[in-house]
Amino acid sequence: MGVGASSPNIAGKKVPLPGHGGAVRKQSIDTTGKHEASELSASDVNSYLLKHQDFYIEYSVEHVSSAVLEKILEKRRCHEKHRTEHGYRCPLIQTQYCDVKLLNKCEHILKLSEESHLDTHCLLNELCHVLAGALKADGFTLYVPEKDDTELCIYNDKKEKIPFGPVGLNTTVAAHAAKEQQTLLIKDIKSDQRFPKGVGREDYDCHSVICVPVILPSHDLIGIMEFTRDETKESFGKWELQTVNSLVSWVVVSLHEFQLNRILTTQTKLNDFLLGTTRIMFDDMMSIDSLIQNIMMYTKGLVNADRASLFLVDEEKQEMYADYFDDGKVDEHDRPIFEKKSQIRFSINRGIAGHVAKTGQSVNIHDAYKDPRFNADVDKATGFVTRSILCMPIISRGKVIGVIELVNKRDGDHFTGGDENAFKTFAVYCALALHYSKLYSLLKHQQDMYNVALELLSFHQQCSEEEYVELVAKPVMKPEDFPPRADKFDFYCVPYLPQLPELFIGLVVDLFGQVFDVQKLAHFILTVRKNYRPVQYHNWVHGFHVAQTVYCVLKVAPGMMTDAEAQAMIIAAICHDVDHRGFNNAFFQKTHQPLAALYTTSVMEQHHYKQTVTILQQQGSEIFSHLCAEDYKIMLERIQQAIIATDLALYFPTQKRLSAILAEGPINHVTCDDSIKDLIKNLTMTAADLSGVCKPWRVQQETAELVYEEFYMQGDEEKKRGLDVLPMMDRDKKDEMPKQQVGFLQFVCTPCYQTLCDALPGTRPLLDSCKENMENWRRIAVGNTS
Repeated sequence: MGVGASSPNIAGKKVPLPGHGGAVRKQSIDTTGKHEASELSASDVNSYLLKHQDFYIEYSVEHVSSAVLEKILEKRRCHEKHRTEHGYRCPLIQTQYCDVKLLNKCEHILKLSEESHLDTHCLLNELCHVLAGALKADGFTLYVPEKDDTELCIYNDKKEKIPFGPVGLNTTVAAHAAKEQQTLLIKDIKSDQRFPKGVGREDYDCHSVICVPVILPSHDLIGIMEFTRDETKESFGKWELQTVNSLVSWVVVSLHEFQLNRILTTQTKLNDFLLGTTRIMFDDMMSIDSLIQNIMMYTKGLVNADRASLFLVDEEKQEMYADYFDDGKVDEHDRPIFEKKSQIRFSINRGIAGHVAKTGQSVNIHDAYKDPRFNADVDKATGFVTRSILCMPIISRGKVIGVIELVNKRDGDHFTGGDENAFKTFAVYCALALHYSKLYSLLKHQQDMYNVALELLSFHQQCSEEEYVELVAKPVMKPEDFPPRADKFDFYCVPYLPQLPELFIGLVVDLFGQVFDVQKLAHFILTVRKNYRPVQYHNWVHGFHVAQTVYCVLKVAPGMMTDAEAQAMIIAAICHDVDHRGFNNAFFQKTHQPLAALYTTSVMEQHHYKQTVTILQQQGSEIFSHLCAEDYKIMLERIQQAIIATDLALYFPTQKRLSAILAEGPINHVTCDDSIKDLIKNLTMTAADLSGVCKPWRVQQETAELVYEEFYMQGDEEKKRGLDVLPMMDRDKKDEMPKQQVGFLQFVCTPCYQTLCDALPGTRPLLDSCKENMENWRRIAVGNTS
């Protein structure tokens, strides 16, 4: 099977590892026909002594002096101390524990690979030989993935690929490593129940295994290295694992670099036109928008077309989409202008572009109106006349990632075969540019996520064990023990801060009964409280008030939602501002914070949702663990919808649509269709988020002061950065606060509560309190404080 020492036994003996298995005892035949054994090799002696340690002990006692034995023991002690103190250091840095010759061998193989264009699998096989010797393995096997990484083959020294078996769990070590794409260290394979088939070869009885998947930075699995030791040797340990991981990581980086070098070398051989266009495309590769425009512009010029469109493929949704459109306009240099408009999406099963995306085959239509696939509606609407169409795929790694549609050949009746061939060559570089642009975007996205996560880790932590134990001792507050007016819209929670976790659990139990594990619910709410930052307004108190308002809405509108929908609402409410930093979305976008790079819209709301999911997945806080996978997914989608709805920028179209529906006549919130119910739910989240304006007057004044202090802190920061500051965030315009409050309550809050009251009459106290507070602010604004 070409797998070193793990190859099939020959005459009952294991084949030695090539170059590392020791010499086979040589024999010669004298003239009398008798066999004369040659001198034993060191490997033979070593193998014999490992298998017959009793003989070695007896021999040492009888024939080795005490002084020599003491010397051996001392050397053994030094060796063990050496491994204990230093054995787990990185072998690539601590060269005294990583043979320099080993590194030189690997580097030499890689250089040969680059110079001679050695096949990647052949290269990995050569490296396996070297690594097996370094690890003192009895054998190795190199597996290569096939059929979209669903099957494994064994790659041998003859460059043959021998079918091995499918990728998956509960079979062999290699199949497991390929499925999980993780390195495995197995000290005793016979006692490890994850691998009922061991290494997959009955002819080889191994004891310890190291299995390493070789994964390129592009996430491509290119091979699996498996190293084994039998029972005569010590099991692999962490030092061997570090050695192979470090070397393989170094090899992967080198391989990736070689591949990039080959691509650049190929580019230099292009003709002048392709070289110029690809250079421009790669210059703008960081911006997918610029890249798309360049592809459209140069494709249009390449085949001399009148119009060009580029549709990208959304493989997950089986849709095609486009953002840029060609209306035939040009700039002062006679270059086409492509305007970005509202994104259009359509099924991959529709139209000529969809046909090309599905089949991967070009379509060259000489007369559009004679082709039944052509839709003339666009021509009728715009007055443009389509004569000919050339629609061609952009293919990357065997899949169609985009489709270029060119309309009307300028210097002829139709597009030619030469046009098709020219684009086929150009499409290779389009695919390459799009592929690496996506890789760059993914890398940048991951870097931004890492920066955000690093900041979170430095600030957040789970609830303490002490407060958890204290709450679990008495987790549920009964309704008769609720603070006064805890079930009313005007409830103010600050006097009851220590009791809020217990009160929240009481509200949930009052709504749904014992549907949640109380211990998990206790851990969850304490962790949520911990994850609110101590900012002036968007803190734990605000989060609780929003949740309590949602509770009141659910109580006055029974039957409006299913239990699952209501659970999503109240959990979203308590978490809707988790990890708020005291700055609004515009600040993160203006200052180019990592969060703004992660989320292009509803920046903080998207972050609050992601942090909510993180808490829900923490050990001890999995309050929805009783749901099946599909219901859990739906629950998270509902929570996301509710949290995103607290973005005030999304409130205005919601209120306008619901108000228009209500103007046609009253609705039944229980029997209305899902689209109307979604509007009511979204408006409820906004109403709860703004509910501070509906508290008793003195509380409302205190709340407004906290809100504005947070605004002023943002304004101060914006001034430091030289940014324009809104009047309501300018500390120097503090006197305008009452007037600003009147405007906010009149044009934002009152329409919200009026519409909600029309839909859910039980919420009228919110509307009445809002109007009363607005009048109080109006009196202050005009100078009448009586």
